[in-house]
Amino acid sequence: MSVAELESAELVFDQPSGLWRDAWRRVRRNTGAQIGFLFVGAFIFIAIFAPLIAPYSPLEQNLDLMTHGCCPGPSAEHLLGVDQLGRDELSRIFYGARLSLIVGVISVAVGLSIGLVLGSIAGYFGGVIDNVIMRLMDVMLAIPGLLFAIGIVAVLGPGLVNVMIAIGITQIPIFTRLLRGTILAQRENDFVLAARSVGVQNRSILYGHILPNAISPVIVQGTLALATAIIDVAGLSFLGLGDQDPARPEWGAMLTSTNQYLQTAPWLAIIPGVAIVISALGFNLIGDALREALDPKLRGRI
Repeated sequence: MSVAELESAELVFDQPSGLWRDAWRRVRRNTGAQIGFLFVGAFIFIAIFAPLIAPYSPLEQNLDLMTHGCCPGPSAEHLLGVDQLGRDELSRIFYGARLSLIVGVISVAVGLSIGLVLGSIAGYFGGVIDNVIMRLMDVMLAIPGLLFAIGIVAVLGPGLVNVMIAIGITQIPIFTRLLRGTILAQRENDFVLAARSVGVQNRSILYGHILPNAISPVIVQGTLALATAIIDVAGLSFLGLGDQDPARPEWGAMLTSTNQYLQTAPWLAIIPGVAIVISALGFNLIGDALREALDPKLRGRI
């Protein structure tokens, strides 16, 4: 590290540690955040320990349980009943949580990583580069997210990997625009100007000084994007564009397979739907609480 960089390191705006400590204190007092952490914690726990807590294998079939060609309801042996093939619904919900969590996290990671790079470049350097990147983001945002994802999957072909790529691509313009805006607000601060005056390289200024102070809104958006990703994955699977293995438990696919049983066994559609709502609601509550804790204009609401 050069002498100039050592000197400029002392000029960095000392924000992240105190800001996050104060934000965490506010989030802990937020009732909505407490409920959100409860939902998300249960969601993650079930996803990780599904093989240990699921009473049956999600692939185990028992057609002897079928009565009059339909599915029996909840019982002592099967707390949430069984599906049209005699598979335990509770076990499939548990294993479906694992799949939904993996797909949601990877999708957001794809959009976040590319959005961080594009937003950083556009916000810091500006000029022609900024115009080209932002016009491309405007074109992508002009197309509704789910419709855009359907088009991408139609081109790439159905499957979980392509669904993750498609949902990740739809998240890119959101993260790009958000980070660009925060970097534009940070790049003219005194500590940035001081770093430039002592000859610190642009890359060091951007990733060492500006980005750590501009990342808070992006983290909040990441939690909200997880909720959207889980819903979008379920929607694409419901349309038949998700996992092509019908035996693998996935909440959206479970909704699709129960269309013909809505009159006789409505719980087969209600239970996966409730699981999707609770998981998405948990991430939304956490994201809203983080936004209120980190935004000075909203802190008084907590």
